Amino acid sequence: MTGSFLNIVEVFPPSYGGAAKEPALGLRQKSRDFVERVRRIQPYADAILVADVKDASRVKLSPVHAASLLRDETGVDAIPVVTARDSNRQAVTSSILTALALGLRGIMLVWGDRYGEGEGVKNVYDFATLSEMVAHARGLVERSGEKCRIFAPVDIAKLDSARGVELAKSRLSAGADYLLAQPPTVDSGPTLRSHDRSLSKLGLKGRVIPNVFPFRDTADIEHCRKRFGWSIPARMDEIGKGGEAALLKEARKAAAGLAASGFQGAYVSTRGRPELARFILD
Repeated sequence: MTGSFLNIVEVFPPSYGGAAKEPALGLRQKSRDFVERVRRIQPYADAILVADVKDASRVKLSPVHAASLLRDETGVDAIPVVTARDSNRQAVTSSILTALALGLRGIMLVWGDRYGEGEGVKNVYDFATLSEMVAHARGLVERSGEKCRIFAPVDIAKLDSARGVELAKSRLSAGADYLLAQPPTVDSGPTLRSHDRSLSKLGLKGRVIPNVFPFRDTADIEHCRKRFGWSIPARMDEIGKGGEAALLKEARKAAAGLAASGFQGAYVSTRGRPELARFILD
């Protein structure tokens, strides 16, 4: 991961539906397809973040394995996500050590949204806080002697509260190199300026990498408002009337605006369609 501005592109590892819906066949072909889709966007990404999507109805390859596969096949820096929700302390330790042994130079640690009642999956959370998990990972990195950046999330909407600032700074002091932000910087105008002011005021601009998110249409914008509680300005609804092409253009302007405003990078969601990175970052 080199360069003054870091473009991180999020992708999902190969997955299958539940056992009753889809047999786990063609695993190697799915893996090859996954690698080839990432290879096509490699020129636009300094690093690939391999997400760990919460979906109890699907089974998926380990993000650590998928990240290693991408690094070996394409040479790209790949960052696996390790989730506190899904593994106890011993398994988290194993995942981190495996990533280090494989030579991966970045790890993203997240708390993870809880599974609901009836989903048939247990919530683990074998750390008191995400900061504790970050400190644990930092200790493993230092003991291993490997060079590896640690990433953690930050809720940028909560940085106007003392608790939100405390959480962000505790993750950094625990050993995170960068915080990847949500909600996204959805537009190149008021939202970008608001995030710039907030992070600059708190002295966090150099340690937080904002998110760029590709909406599909106005219905998708409203869905994200309701599902995630995101505050998305009305101007995005006007842009959305032009369809996905207009929204991708705005996402591209937002990414360029982050670079021009002196941020350390942009974290680009692709929502399972890696090819969108080309339209946003080209």
